[in-house]
Amino acid sequence: MGIQKRILSLAAVGLLIVATVSATVASTVVPELREQRRTGNVIFIHPDGSGINHWGAARTFWYGPDAFSPWDMLPEMAAYRGHMADILTGTSNGGATTHAFGYKVEGLGSFGKDGDGAAARSILALSGYPGSILREAINNGHPVALVNDGDAAEPGTAAFVSEVGNRNLDNEIVRQFIDGRPGFEGEAPPHIMLSGGEAFFLPRGTPQCTPDTVTLDCAVHVDPITGAGPSREDGRNLLKEFEARGYVIVRTRAEFEALRERVQSDRQYAPLVLGLFAADDIFNDVPEERLISAGLIDPSIPADAKGTNLILFGSAPGTLGYNPPTASEMMALALTIIERCARQAGKPFMMVVETESVDNFGNNNNAIGTLTGLKHANEVIALAQQFQDRRRNTMILTAADSDASGMQIGAVRPDQNVTTYNANPTGVSAQNVAAPLDGRYGRGTAPFLSEPNAYGQPMAFAVSWVGTPDVMGGIVARAQGLNAVELRRTFSGRFDNTDVYRLMYLTLFGRALPSAVGQTAPSR
Repeated sequence: MGIQKRILSLAAVGLLIVATVSATVASTVVPELREQRRTGNVIFIHPDGSGINHWGAARTFWYGPDAFSPWDMLPEMAAYRGHMADILTGTSNGGATTHAFGYKVEGLGSFGKDGDGAAARSILALSGYPGSILREAINNGHPVALVNDGDAAEPGTAAFVSEVGNRNLDNEIVRQFIDGRPGFEGEAPPHIMLSGGEAFFLPRGTPQCTPDTVTLDCAVHVDPITGAGPSREDGRNLLKEFEARGYVIVRTRAEFEALRERVQSDRQYAPLVLGLFAADDIFNDVPEERLISAGLIDPSIPADAKGTNLILFGSAPGTLGYNPPTASEMMALALTIIERCARQAGKPFMMVVETESVDNFGNNNNAIGTLTGLKHANEVIALAQQFQDRRRNTMILTAADSDASGMQIGAVRPDQNVTTYNANPTGVSAQNVAAPLDGRYGRGTAPFLSEPNAYGQPMAFAVSWVGTPDVMGGIVARAQGLNAVELRRTFSGRFDNTDVYRLMYLTLFGRALPSAVGQTAPSR
């Protein structure tokens, strides 16, 4: 064969290979699920802002670089794609709306709708239902629980319940919990809601409770950083309104413990519960230095403790907001109650749990706060795993919508305070940048020490950040239990943020819905 013919022949083979590869790629672009007759419980865990880099940092610090964290032990995984319809990074409100409705939406404004402000559209979910998967579940008799270590209006959970044109409309968001969405007045609230956000349930001017007089006519919490308290402008006391609907209201550690004891002692007791453990977020999401300057230091904890003596969650000792329940404690109570409700209803339950602290501490470049939020997230996952081991008809699914501030860890000397990393070394001295590192108490402080590695050696490290915003990052979705294998069987090449809805819907309702990638949510 001549050289020219051989070249043409090789070119033809190359075209054939390209065509074959293109056909293969095209055939896997739209993952299809299989119909399932078996349905079960859904536990969706949303550690907001957690990329694989965050999980690696948490493993290193709390368990050891060669150890296994609960997150590591979730058996199925897939790479998650979290971009919005109009921007490449995810947002808390847009990501939550996508998870709740199954369609990509605009990133900046969407909160249970598609779009921002007056232009926001009310939409149908991928199933065709005029509302989120959680609203469809509630209105079809499925018990539902929401747990968040942020506030009640945080989109990671609240966008499953409320529909507004601006994520900052906290008072309106929680009003829809009890009144229903516009056009759907009278629909039932979730069975269990545990979070912060007491301020959004009480009228402005509500007096503060004292330790001896905690009633629904007074506020338990003020924000420990800003001093802000009740914020409603319509004069409504939603705590009293929820109580009138049959809800048990808990706001202090003592009330939480009393409810937990009652639930544990009476196996038939499955109350409606509203728990609000802070004026706003349960955590104090400011940099370490600001916590120190505000005096938010717990004197009962040594400065060299593994974690920190900074008050990352709750308020100062001696206040009613001190030592609030953690995300896993709230989840444990919610799981016990909601399982009883599911048994009584004869239908599987749905639970959404968010550790918003990971995202907010990350966005404020608070390293120990982020690591502590990740520890709480691992505790939530461990609790879900223990439950799923007993109740095999349960799916655990976890994913974040973005990577909070690009957290990274790097090796440093154990005997020196952390300093900076050199960044952007252009060779022009005026343009060189020194990127600050975080130690145990912020910049210029002692480094973190990992738990021992496989050789028994703890290692020093510091935390660096891309900046303060959310970035695309490396998000990994993981799953265990019923239908978890779909992450490998169906979604190994792409697990889109819209597929969170599809996998939850398959598990809760048994219907396999087609992919919504490239489609705009229908208006309703």
